[in-house]
Amino acid sequence: MNLKSTYSQRQIRFGEVIRSIISEFFIRGDFFNTEIDMSTITVSFVKMSKDLRVASVYFMPLGGKNKDQILQFLNNNKYVFQKSISKVKLRSKFTPKINFYIDDSFDEAEKIENLLLDQKVLRDLGNE
Repeated sequence: MNLKSTYSQRQIRFGEVIRSIISEFFIRGDFFNTEIDMSTITVSFVKMSKDLRVASVYFMPLGGKNKDQILQFLNNNKYVFQKSISKVKLRSKFTPKINFYIDDSFDEAEKIENLLLDQKVLRDLGNE
């Protein structure tokens, strides 16, 4: 296992705190936009940098609709999320900078499921 790919307990804990703050922000509807329904956005996970100064937030809208439009909107307005995180008493010297990314793990899981349901693969698996 590559040690550089593992995350410390502190990184994981801070990532979960930030994920819950941003998720609550979406659920409460504190961020209003007429074109985007923010309550349908799922925050999958947050990766923290080793120094806890950068948070990479991975999200997916319900049904995967308007992904690029939502990504652009969130990255253009990320200061609002940083401000809400700064109001929460984190035990950190810095408020992390936030970058939003589309979580493509849902698409990858669907692709693998479709491959496993292919007739040729089912035939090969049936011979075991």
